[in-house]
Amino acid sequence: MTPDQEALCRLALDGMQTISLASSSGGAADFPSILHQHGLRTATIAFKQNTATGFTEAGVTAIDKLAKTFRRSSGQKSHRASNATIMKLISKEIMSSWAGKRSPSLARPDFDHLETVIDEWFRTLTQVREHLVPCSIFPCAASKFSVGPVTFRHYSDFPIESFNMSYSDFWPAQPPVWRQWLRDVWAAIVRKPVQRPRAGGFQFSTLIQFMNERAAPWVAFVKVTGRAPEESQRAADLSTDIALAAIQLVSPSKDMRAIARATDRAVPNWRADVSLKEGEGFSHGIKNQTPALARDPQVIKQHLQNVEPSLSSMGQRLTGFLDASSPVPDLDEAWCNAAYWYHAALAEELDTVAVAKLETAIEVLLRAESMSGSKRRLVEGFEIFYGLQRGDQIGSSPFTVEQFIEAITTARSRVLHGTWPTLQFDLPANKSSQAIGFGEVEGLARNLLLAFSGQLDLYIAAGNATDGVEAFFSWMKANQASHSATKATASSPPNKT
Repeated sequence: MTPDQEALCRLALDGMQTISLASSSGGAADFPSILHQHGLRTATIAFKQNTATGFTEAGVTAIDKLAKTFRRSSGQKSHRASNATIMKLISKEIMSSWAGKRSPSLARPDFDHLETVIDEWFRTLTQVREHLVPCSIFPCAASKFSVGPVTFRHYSDFPIESFNMSYSDFWPAQPPVWRQWLRDVWAAIVRKPVQRPRAGGFQFSTLIQFMNERAAPWVAFVKVTGRAPEESQRAADLSTDIALAAIQLVSPSKDMRAIARATDRAVPNWRADVSLKEGEGFSHGIKNQTPALARDPQVIKQHLQNVEPSLSSMGQRLTGFLDASSPVPDLDEAWCNAAYWYHAALAEELDTVAVAKLETAIEVLLRAESMSGSKRRLVEGFEIFYGLQRGDQIGSSPFTVEQFIEAITTARSRVLHGTWPTLQFDLPANKSSQAIGFGEVEGLARNLLLAFSGQLDLYIAAGNATDGVEAFFSWMKANQASHSATKATASSPPNKT
């Protein structure tokens, strides 16, 4: 350990206390008050001894700083375990190995032991966990498809053999109707519930029940390598969100805005609305909110085949980010961050919030760093991806490039800084009194995300190793100039001899 790490270890031990719960008023039932009384931020109870051992504010702060030294934010370890997880590991080891010691007595063997425990713990994180994440995508069954490391399957196409289960275990046979009726009658007489065979068997019945309750018939299968359990689940959830964003990017329609993880943003598949209008009576309404309701299996299959190249490209971004295997990790991470914001924006009902998130997606994609940086990057993006300069008109719209960018950045800034009401139907206008709509900002964010990923494939294939937006954009400009020069040469008439 370094001298700074050793100093933090001493501070952590100075902040460790063991208290008796027997002598504390209220006992273990009033645990938070007892901790506060003794100045402890966190503690673990030893029920047999009726004691609690924990750390003061200063001790927790020292452990927090110490944990960060073992997982630099820019290093690979930062993806494998969170700071909170490393803090728990360090706290547990200090309480176990250094109980009864004083900080001045700590010596080199003590520090070496703690460092070895942490290093060995990281070395054990080699296992692969396959997570099953329920999703609401299409209401009907369709063929499985993948976005990088995430494979989506309808629950009727569950890969039973992969989990060493038989068909009858997963899909147990139901008794004849007449027998079910007799069992129900008998159960009513004796007042005991009927135990029915449940789909999914012992391992997956709870998952299938949850999927039915949430109207989420699709499952994302995500394999995560080398992470602590909580971080592994979080990585699987985030990877699923990014994969769903990729689906939305190639399916730009209102009926796909609500696709989501069942454990996150999934909305009920229907809602009932009742209101009473004065003098006229009640009004009843039912609305079906199921995503992609009008898409039949053949339409879905054909669409997924048509967009497979784009899904494959975006899957490369997600694979590089999840496995930390990308040759350009910052660029892949920027794309994944932006895709996450895009997915979050589409789930919003308020355009003010949705546009703020969409503009954030663009900013993190282009690594804008500030409002002025955002405007500069967007001007550069319009030039590279659309061939438009600052003063050029955007198609048949009333906006020039500069006015459009001003409208986007103004809308986000005013909403987030409180100078425009969030709970408002309209978006604020730019200096030219021009206001944009959700569809225009969504279209820009979607096109940038799709084009960015496709161009990044070419950038990597060309052998470029410089990992940054500046180098990436410079390469695209040079590539476009080279193509333009080649095209001009090819179209020029031959010299007469």
